[in-house]
Amino acid sequence: MTVAPDHVPRRLEPILAFQVILWTVCLPDAARAQESFEDYFWSSRATTGFDYSEGKYGQAQSTSVAFMPVVLQTARGPLTLKISGGALRVSGPALILDGAATGGAPGAVDRKVSGLSDTSFSAMYSFRGLYDKGIYIDLTARAKFPTASFKKGLGTGEVDGVVQADGAFAWDGFMPFATLGYRANGSPDTLPLRHVIFGSLGLQYTFSERTSAGIAYDYRQSTLKTSADPQEGMAYVSYRFTDTWSLNAYAVAGFSKNSPNAGGGLTFTYRFHPGAVTPRR
Repeated sequence: MTVAPDHVPRRLEPILAFQVILWTVCLPDAARAQESFEDYFWSSRATTGFDYSEGKYGQAQSTSVAFMPVVLQTARGPLTLKISGGALRVSGPALILDGAATGGAPGAVDRKVSGLSDTSFSAMYSFRGLYDKGIYIDLTARAKFPTASFKKGLGTGEVDGVVQADGAFAWDGFMPFATLGYRANGSPDTLPLRHVIFGSLGLQYTFSERTSAGIAYDYRQSTLKTSADPQEGMAYVSYRFTDTWSLNAYAVAGFSKNSPNAGGGLTFTYRFHPGAVTPRR
């Protein structure tokens, strides 16, 4: 999955095609650097869309994952608070363990199931004092709560915790960015999971105030020791229609046996402006 902010997407919370959506909403939002409006008022936004991915994940049969994300976030000054979740539909034997499809556990069977995804709450602190130097650094703490069904294979049924650091540097329209994080996975009695490290590297180019595009590479350790480490690449385009509406379109390709063969999606973001007048980005 992949949900993107204004100009710098990043799979809405470490994220596969499924993870992409949650990962994209977390990248440093360079556009906010020029929003003095957020220094004095809470500025909020809502994101939704559709994500689809398909792969074998080390199984004999393919698994397809359809995801409709719902993300709400509000920011004031250096602090951003966010809640994210959505609806899932899975066809195939792979399990959804840590926000992404993964190789099935012993005895995994083919099935078609749907339901709520897990729900995540996060708090991000941005070092705004570096913005005038073109440097963007964010620190995020996130907790995942098990609103997805473990019986259906849509989640672990356990609470997870994540800490991560995001960094970006703006130079003449280009913006390289990177993420490094650690996920402490709750482990069901019947399915031992390990804690993992994840990271990403990417490069974005901003064509205008409204249009940008980029590429990113994502890597994380597998929560199952018997599965390959997921690795994916993503290409995206972001376009801002108005001061309130923007669109992000992306495509994903997997580079390991525990990644989707291909995936992609669209996300739409609406910004709520509590003030009568807001500066244009």
